[in-house]
Amino acid sequence: MNFVGKPVYNIWRERHIRFGVVMEEKLEGTWKYVRVDWKDDDAFEMDRERVTMLRNIEVDSKYDWYRVDKIKVFDPLKMVLTIGKVL
Repeated sequence: MNFVGKPVYNIWRERHIRFGVVMEEKLEGTWKYVRVDWKDDDAFEMDRERVTMLRNIEVDSKYDWYRVDKIKVFDPLKMVLTIGKVL
């Protein structure tokens, strides 16, 4: 499956939903990885910056890649319609 251009989400810290669009994909061994353009991701970015500052480390670009079993492809319109039913 080609993931480029697909809308995806990821659960961060067991309760925060991150939404984005896959920009790139690559194979490493038998695993496919994707790089995602996350939308409105300020909380994640602030936490990442805080952790790197506290640990006195540089951000490693390898953490910008997600193994495909860690993201979920979804249909945004279908999700919005379903959410609207619980309001």
